[in-house]
Amino acid sequence: MERLSITSEIGVLKRVMLHTPGAEIEAMTPREAEQDLYNDIIPLQAVLQEYTSLKEFLSQVARVYELSDILAESLEDTGDKFEFLTDLSRCFPIRSVMETLMAMPARELSQAIIQGIPSPKLSLSSRLSEHSFISRPLPNTYFMRDSAAVIGNCAISAATAYDVRMVEAIITRFILTHHPDFLARTLLFDGPSERNRYLTAEGGDIMVLSPTVLAIGMSERTTSFAVERIAQNAARASETDVTIFAVDLPKSRATIHLDMTFTMIDREMALVFEPVILGPQRSRVFRIDAKKGGKLSYHEEHSLLSGLEKVGIQLKPVLCGNGHRIYQEREQWWSGANSFAFAPGKILMYASNLYTLEALSNAGFSVVPSKDFIAGKDNPANHERLAVTFEGIELARGGGGARCMTFPIEREDL
Repeated sequence: MERLSITSEIGVLKRVMLHTPGAEIEAMTPREAEQDLYNDIIPLQAVLQEYTSLKEFLSQVARVYELSDILAESLEDTGDKFEFLTDLSRCFPIRSVMETLMAMPARELSQAIIQGIPSPKLSLSSRLSEHSFISRPLPNTYFMRDSAAVIGNCAISAATAYDVRMVEAIITRFILTHHPDFLARTLLFDGPSERNRYLTAEGGDIMVLSPTVLAIGMSERTTSFAVERIAQNAARASETDVTIFAVDLPKSRATIHLDMTFTMIDREMALVFEPVILGPQRSRVFRIDAKKGGKLSYHEEHSLLSGLEKVGIQLKPVLCGNGHRIYQEREQWWSGANSFAFAPGKILMYASNLYTLEALSNAGFSVVPSKDFIAGKDNPANHERLAVTFEGIELARGGGGARCMTFPIEREDL
């Protein structure tokens, strides 16, 4: 049995869970794109070419798991399978086909849950539309970050803001509470059970900056009530004082999560979208000190970075778009501030954000395409600081970047 362990955003990555996009992407029509939270429909073949670079590189530096494989292993036990399908039936009208689903092999069922289960041929819904599902495809699944978060050896199961993503949280919660190699010590927040209009939270808003310091975005996807719930439960579970910096993000498509505006890239460095994090119209930031018994106290900070400095986390900002008024906005939209650290000072991000990469180069990062490492032409160990790039024009149209697509479950402690 292995253990979950995330005590920072940048510790050397040991284990990470991914989901390679599949048929669920091409089940989405242009009419459905907006309700599925996409900017546009995307072609699977092009998406796979881009995604393969991300996965192949990460496979060289950490142990990579596929979501569908881990879900299948978690569904092998008949009782567990019934429990999962019962949870799923609260989102989709699958009770009429429960016997059929129970009889499916675990691996086949795992794929069907992600790619969609068509409505029975003789049902009213199938008569109304041949493009009808009794359990809808989950095209957002490759954005693994949003459905859960690991904090220390505990986990948060998301309460997604939109119904279309709730099943993803049910899947990851099931894995984190049933699979022996991915068991959380406890759930700090049980999103599928606790979710209501006032309590929503998603993993893209949750950052573990140290064992006792979190940053959490209050976005269009994560509410202030959920932040307080997480703060109290994190302190109680860790039996120590915990500090949370709650960032009141603009409620807009461009800033759906904190990691679209801020990601930690080294021990003393962060990639930031200046208007939201540092500019004159920057987001308000509240420091929440959670005592180990769960009592909370509040203090408004000047900015996120100045607040973090007070708790010993000094971060020099590297500016998305190199601080250029137009380019920073364009590149932030294409996830220019959304990087994923696989070691201190070593990150993954989209190759298309040229001005952001220029800023990283000026900060001492080598900028190297992932294909060089995949082909064996270079080694990450050759670089003190490193930005590994991969193509992502089609991936980004789904609404996220490298951090969004990765669910780290174990890192080395700093």
